[in-house]
Amino acid sequence: MSSPVEQIKERLGIIDVVSSYVKLHKAGKNYKGLSPFSNEKTPSFFVSPERDMYYCFSTSQGGDIFTFVEKMEGVDFSGALKILAEKAGVELVRESKDTRDKRERLYDMLKKADAFYRHEIKRHPDVMLYLQGRGVSDETMLRFSIGYAESEWRNLYDHLKKDGYGERELLDAGLIKKAEHKEGARHYDTFRGRIMFPIRDSAGRTVAFSGRIFPEVSGKDGVVPAKYINSPETPLYNKSRILYGYDIAKGAIKKFNFSILVEGQMDVVLAHQAGYPNTVGVSGTALTREQLTLLNRLSKNIVMAFDADRAGVASAGRSASLALSLGMDVKIAALPLGVDPAELVRADPRKWKEAIKKSVHIVEFSLAQLRTFGYDDRKFKLEVEKKVLPFLAEIKSAIDREHFIQLVAREVGVSEDVIKASMERLRNELREPTSRVGEGKKEKIPPRDTPENKLVHIILWQESLKKPIIDIPTLKDALKNAIGEKALESLRVKAEKEKEQYIFKTELLYEEEHLLKEDVDDLLRYLSYRETQKELEETIAALRKAETGEDRETSSRLLTKSKEIAEKLKLFLGA
Repeated sequence: MSSPVEQIKERLGIIDVVSSYVKLHKAGKNYKGLSPFSNEKTPSFFVSPERDMYYCFSTSQGGDIFTFVEKMEGVDFSGALKILAEKAGVELVRESKDTRDKRERLYDMLKKADAFYRHEIKRHPDVMLYLQGRGVSDETMLRFSIGYAESEWRNLYDHLKKDGYGERELLDAGLIKKAEHKEGARHYDTFRGRIMFPIRDSAGRTVAFSGRIFPEVSGKDGVVPAKYINSPETPLYNKSRILYGYDIAKGAIKKFNFSILVEGQMDVVLAHQAGYPNTVGVSGTALTREQLTLLNRLSKNIVMAFDADRAGVASAGRSASLALSLGMDVKIAALPLGVDPAELVRADPRKWKEAIKKSVHIVEFSLAQLRTFGYDDRKFKLEVEKKVLPFLAEIKSAIDREHFIQLVAREVGVSEDVIKASMERLRNELREPTSRVGEGKKEKIPPRDTPENKLVHIILWQESLKKPIIDIPTLKDALKNAIGEKALESLRVKAEKEKEQYIFKTELLYEEEHLLKEDVDDLLRYLSYRETQKELEETIAALRKAETGEDRETSSRLLTKSKEIAEKLKLFLGA
C-alpha cells in the first residue's frame, strides 16, 4: 500500500486544500488570490494545480499542501498530516522502519523486474515485429517500457533470486506463484509467454504488470488461456486506485484540460502515439470512484471512448453516472461499431481524431442513441425518463442542469416542469441511503464483456426459450467458425456457472426483438473484422520474412494480398 502521504496527495489536489482558506481566481493555467500570510491588497499568492504547489510573493515562501497547512494551522508536519488525512479520508497507522524498508524493497524489486522484461524483448525480434505490426513504434515501446516474459517457468524467479530477493518478497509483489507438490512447494513465474505492460502509480513507480499472451496458443483440453492477465493486488498495488498510463498522461490532462478514458493497454499506447497523451485506461478492471477522483483532480472534463454497441453504451452510461456525481463534465466519443480505439488508430488515426473532436455530452449522446432504436413516441418518452433523466439528476451545476432540462424537454415534446418533476423524484431517490454511493461503499463499473462472451450469453438465453427469436444452430456455427470449437466450449463451461444471471441480464438488455438481431449481426461482423485483421497481421509478418530473404516473387504476391486485405478492413470501418 502507498504511504499515507502518497494516499493523501492522490486524493487531495492543492486547489481543494488552499481554496478552503483562500478565495482563488483563475489566472491562466494557475490560480491566484490575496496572500493569507500578509495583509496585502494586490494578489501575489499563486497556486499551480499542475505542480501541486503554491507560492506567495509577498512573503517569499511556497510549498505543497502539507507546508501550507503547517503555516495556516500553526502545526508541525505530524499535525498537518492528521488534518489532511481526516480531510482525505485516509486512516493513519504508525509505520515502523521495518515496514518502510520492506515496502522500498518491493518497489526496487518491481523496478528490476521491469528492466528484466525490457531486456528480454530485445532478444525476441518476433515480439518486436508483432508490436510493429500492431502499429506500435519503437519510441512508444520505450516510453511505455513494454517488455516480454519468455515461455519459461522460472526465468524472473532465478534472476531476482540472484539479486538477493526471497520467495516471500516475490510472492508479496505478485511476481511468482506457489504450487504444492508431494515433494514440497514449487515456485514459478506469474507471467510466462506474454508481452509485458508495466502498471505504474501516480509517481511513475512500477507497482504491477499486465501481460498479453504471445504467441497465441489454443490451450489444452479446450481451456483457452486468458488473453490478458494482471498482477494480483499487493501491498503496493490496489487496482481500484490506479489507471494505466496515468503517470504519463497527468501533465497532458492538465495541459489540454480533459482526459480520455479507454479500456485497455493497447488503446492507451496507440492513443498516445496518435497525439492524445491525455489518455488513460481501466485495463479491463472495474471503474471506481477513486480512479475518477484522480482524473477529476486534474480536469473536470472527460471523454469516454467505448464501443457503440448496446453493451458499450450501457457501460459508458454507468461510468458517466459515477463521473457526473463527482461534478465532472462527461462526453462520449462514438466509435465505429465493434472497433476499439487501438484498431481505429491503427486503421486511420484521422477517424480517431474525428471521434474525439465530435464527442458529445452523455445526455445528448443518449438521446441520439434512443432515437436510432425506432421507438414510437410514447415508448421513446418512457425510455428517456428511464435512461436519460438519471444523468440530469446527477449533474451538479444548476446552470448546466437547467440547460439539459430545456434540451430534453424540447426533444421529448413536454414542458420543462414535467422534466423537472421527474428529475427531482430521481434526485430524491438518489439521496436515499439504499441508493446512494458512499459511506464506505465503493461504486464499481462491471468490466466489459468480450463479443464472444456476449454471443454465448445470447445463445444460453435463446436456448432457455420455448420459441427462440434467432436461429441458434446458425449462430453457434458462426461463432464456432470464428473462435474454434474448443474455445466456444470453454466459454460455455464458464458461463454455465452463472447461467441464470447471464440469461436474466441478456434478457433485460434486449427488450425488443429487432435490437437483438441487430446486435447479433454487429457482433458477428466484428468477429469477421477481427479475423480479417489477424489475416493481415500474418500476411505482413510473412511479407517481412520474404523481404528479409530477398524473395521478390513472394514479396510481390504478399504485398498485393496485404493491400487487398487492408481494403477489406476499410470496408468494415466504413472508409
